[in-house]
Formats: sequence, structure tokens, C-alpha cells
Amino acid sequence: PVPALFSQMPAMLRGARVASRLQPLAAPHVRAASTPAASSLPAPTFAPVKFQKEDVEAVMAELPSFNFYEVKEPEPNPYASSTLDKSILLDPPAPALVAPKTEFSQLENGMKVASIDKGGLTARLGLYVNAGSRFESTSNFGVSNMVSMMSYASTAHLSQLRTVKTLEQLGCNATATCKAGREEIAYTAAVAREFTPLVVPLLVGNVLFPRLLPWEVKAAVKKVKEGRTALEGDADGMLSELLHKAAYCNNTLGYSPHASERCLPYFTPETIRAFLLEHFAPERMVLVGVNVQHSELSKWAMRSFADYNAIPPKKREEAKASYTGGDLRAEGASPFCHLAVAVESCPWGQKELAPITLLRTILGGGNAVSSVPGSGVTSRLATQVVKQSPYVESCSAFNSSYSDTGLFGVYGVSHPDKAGEMCTSITKAMTGLTSVSKDELAKAKAMLKGTLFRQMDDDALLMQDMGSQLLISGRYGGPADFAKAIDGVTEADVSAAAKKLLSGKPTVAAFGDTHSVPHYSAVEAALKA
Repeated sequence: PVPALFSQMPAMLRGARVASRLQPLAAPHVRAASTPAASSLPAPTFAPVKFQKEDVEAVMAELPSFNFYEVKEPEPNPYASSTLDKSILLDPPAPALVAPKTEFSQLENGMKVASIDKGGLTARLGLYVNAGSRFESTSNFGVSNMVSMMSYASTAHLSQLRTVKTLEQLGCNATATCKAGREEIAYTAAVAREFTPLVVPLLVGNVLFPRLLPWEVKAAVKKVKEGRTALEGDADGMLSELLHKAAYCNNTLGYSPHASERCLPYFTPETIRAFLLEHFAPERMVLVGVNVQHSELSKWAMRSFADYNAIPPKKREEAKASYTGGDLRAEGASPFCHLAVAVESCPWGQKELAPITLLRTILGGGNAVSSVPGSGVTSRLATQVVKQSPYVESCSAFNSSYSDTGLFGVYGVSHPDKAGEMCTSITKAMTGLTSVSKDELAKAKAMLKGTLFRQMDDDALLMQDMGSQLLISGRYGGPADFAKAIDGVTEADVSAAAKKLLSGKPTVAAFGDTHSVPHYSAVEAALKA
């Protein structure tokens, strides 16, 4: 869903070939970027989970030993009495190796639960809700951001102080987050796996029983100004805002996931509660766990909802994103010129997404200070843009896929006086995508599949990807499905995808010192040449 540049949702295929500062730019919102058509993904079998009335004392007995002041060991330490002159590794217990398996279930109220147990000691839990800034209106602009600011506050069961102290005691106060994006709101936490039964109710409590006390809401108002100040100091974040606002002018994805001071009149308990009631229905939620037993995750999810009288779901109007294209620039404190040139791409789950993602891999990225192996030194942007000018600091391709549209383009950073030259080089590299050699395509396929499989070892990315796929389509495709889609792409597919991309109206966004950025019509003409 995460408000990094061009991204509020998981990125299964992060761009590992660019500078660390550019990683959130090149690895935008790809949702398993090589995804085949949604209908061709395997439809998971959801095991039904029935609500049950259980004895409270019996349920409490299953919880791991925990109190407000200390966490006891779940089982006695067998090495507690071992002295330093005794090796504890002479007869280590044989590990019980079990191949990771993705499992799915669904509660009676429609909420989906998915998990994969890789045997890790740290469980990652995520509650994803199909809500975000694209569902806002003129009466509640900024409410998605306000919802995230009110996370982990007082609920019907715990005060804000007790919630915070509990998270601290469990060791997940630094990992318990809530991030609002354009299409989803994600509550996440990482905790020792034995304490999963304690964290699941805390996550669910955010969406079911928030008290939204007036004084807590008032105290959170100051976060709006702090967040806005931080955003204005982040050139990458500002460019993302400008790009989406220009690409989807005055509709859906053009609405900012960041609240502004102009939104403060809407920052009230009533506005937030109305948004929760309208969008936070169980059938629009997905609970994901990595390194947890699926039976445990499903059981505690069921218990968290068992006594909840669900409000009957009502159909909401979901306006389709309307790509407008356009030009938007803003002067900022950055000494560089940050420029993005984009065109409309296809939405997630479409057949064209695999060749488009390969086009992004072919463009790649590079920067002026790193030329280590794997940083993209042989990609088109690195050789045709970065290496050709000492004034270009970095340049990287991106592809952001949403539920009904997408953005494909290039982001570059250069000396202000040379922004025009960089823009010319970028448009030339983009138009050159209509011609891709067989060897270049084969290398891009290998790089993309390698990145895909390596990143499955990242628990956080795996959790995000599972949550987003299930939230948007109700289906989940693993690395093998995506690798198959990549292998099936031909040179003709890539060329056709490039021609279709370039036939649309471009979007240009610039931030920082923008005095030498070419006129929009010049960029548009260059992409048509």
C-alpha cells in the first residue's frame, strides 16, 4: 500500500541497481511487477473459519505469559545453569526443517487471512485495508492521513498509555506503524513469534474499537504540520506528489495521501469515525502473517472479531482513475533539479504488465557515485544518461501499478543548469525502447527474475506483496508464477508495449531549481519523435 515515491503499496521487485537514495524511487509501487493477468493467477482456496463462543478463562490460558512489567520466558531456558567452561553446542538439537507453504483462510465476515511460515523467530504481521486518499472527498480531504495518525491510540479495551507500554514491553514499539497511501491503509508490526496472540488483537483494535477521544485527536493535530514540513524537505516525496497531481488532475490518485493545514477543519473525531464506518468493513481487509502458524493467526483473528457486531456492508462508489497528463513544477530548497517524465501505464494484473516491467529493467538506473557490480552500470539510463554528463547525479526508471491505471517513466536529478540536457537524454532513452535486441531482453529477464527470487527473502516485502495482491484481486501469485510470465514475453511484446506507452499523453513534474526544465510541449514532441 507506503507513501514512498510513486508507491503506497508493496514493491516485490525493488530496483536494486540504483543508489540507496534512489531505491524508493526506482522500486515504486509494482505489486509483483511481472504479474500476469489477474485471471491467470492461481485462485487460492480459502479455508472457512467459523466464529465460536469460547470460555474466556480458557482463551486467556492460551496466551503467553505476559504482564505489564515483565515478559516471562515461554519455556525454561535449558542452558540457564551452564557455565562458561561447558560447550552448549556439542549436541545441538536437530532442526525440524519444513518447507514454507502459503496458506489462506477467510472469516465468516469476509476478512481474508494469509500466512507463510519460514521458520523465522520474528513474526511480521500486517492488517491491510482497502481505503486511502483516492476515496476521499471535498468534505474530508486528508482523513486517510488522520486515520494513520490516530493509530495505536485508545480503544475500547486499552488506553493509549497501556497500548504504547504494551508495545514497548513486547519490543515492537519501533516496528508498529500505520501508513496511509492512495489505495490502502496498512497497520504493521514485527514481534517475537510467540507473542503473535497479543499483537493481533492490538492491530484489529485499531480498526474495530478506536475511541477517538477529543483530546487525543487534538494532540495529533500538530503532526499534520510536522508531516507537511518533513514532506517539503523531501525532494523525492514532493516530486511524487507533483507527479500524481499532474497525472490525475483533480481526481482519485491525484488526491494527496498527506494532510495539509488546509485539512485541519476536518480533523475531528466525527470525520474520522465516519470514514472508518464507510470504508473499514471486514470484507475489505486482509490480515497477513510471515513466520507465524496459520492456525494460530486465523484463531486469534477470529477471536478478535467474535464479539464484534459487524455493520452490514454497503456498496461504495469507486470512481475510476482518470489519467489527464500535464505539467506541474514547484520551486524548492533542493540545490538540484528533480525531474520526472511519465506516461500512463497499465493497471495491476494486466497481461501487458510483464513486458512493461521488463522495459523498466532495460532502462534500469544509475548514479554518479556508485559503479559497483549490480548497481546497473550496464543499463540504458546508466550508459546513455548518467555516464554522458558529469552534471547528472542519478537517473532511474519506475513503473507504478494501481488497481485501474499506472505510471511508467524516468526520474532524474541533475545540476539546475543542465536539466534541459538531462530531459532530452531521458526522452531519447524512452523513445529508444521500441527497439530491443534479443540479447538485451534475455539479460533483462535474468536480472528481473533474479531480483524477484532474492527479494522473497525479505519478510517485510513478502508480507506487503501478499497483502496487496489479495486486497486488490483476491488472488495471490508466487515467484514461480511471475517467472513464468517473464519467460513468456517476446521481443514483439516488448516493442508493442513501448509503442503503446509512448502513444499517450506525457506527464512532467519538476521540483527544486526548475528554471531550465523544457516546456511541456517540447517534452511531448520529443516523445512522439
